[in-house]
Amino acid sequence: MQDFTVDEDRQSQSIGFDATDRQDLVVTVGVLLNRTQEATLLDDLYQTIYDDGYRPFRTKSRDLSLPPAKVQELLLRCNGEVGICVHQDDVKLPFAEAVHSAILLDELSVTTDDTIAIVDGDQGRADQLYQTAVAIDVVPPSITNCAQSEFYYPHLLLADLVAGVVADTIAEDPTALSSASVAGPVEMILETTEESRKGRWGRGYSAAARGEGEVRRATFEQRYAGTVRERVSCWFHGTFGKTHAPPPESDGVQPVVGRLEAMGCSDVATWLAEQ
Repeated sequence: MQDFTVDEDRQSQSIGFDATDRQDLVVTVGVLLNRTQEATLLDDLYQTIYDDGYRPFRTKSRDLSLPPAKVQELLLRCNGEVGICVHQDDVKLPFAEAVHSAILLDELSVTTDDTIAIVDGDQGRADQLYQTAVAIDVVPPSITNCAQSEFYYPHLLLADLVAGVVADTIAEDPTALSSASVAGPVEMILETTEESRKGRWGRGYSAAARGEGEVRRATFEQRYAGTVRERVSCWFHGTFGKTHAPPPESDGVQPVVGRLEAMGCSDVATWLAEQ
């Protein structure tokens, strides 16, 4: 997998964010991986949940009904770093996700010289994260946005799956969070509900809700991929989805298949070669 090219610099890893909500509850998950670890995760997703209906670069989390234990298995085998934030109150999902994502950038000590951030959705979501980070005194890496990111990047799918399971667990038993502990790649589980409105939650949420503060927009390549082969090409080259953008210049999968086979990811490589 090729490095990302953002702001004309090559970056070797990314942190992908996704969030979900239930009544009076928002859960945001950040997954930090390098490009090689993305491939390993892709192969693990294929091996673990193919029989549950997962198809690489074709399936979103809402298309799956997975036992929580399977999602936990995938999470614990993830060879990157993961952070989880929870807020139990009546808040707006996009604003809460921006605050949580900025907090996770800080708490996971995400570097700015070799890492990019990927948010799901349009440019406005990236702007919200930048404004929120600045409001709570966090220096963010270059921030990209990717429409339907679960189709393009396996760690964004994992983030959404984990957020859903955590949200369902807490919605069923609000005391579950107090007994949760970090394990494997999970570096932190943070509840922001009790944070002072004058603290970073309040400052960040206000900035996101009001659209306050400066915005620095990164430059990066965006494409619209309507097929599995086109999404594979975008993933391999480190480009990002955008509605109404031109398609990728090539939908050839053989370079990807060869790279995956060389890494030992032969199961998913064989499947991709048949698409």
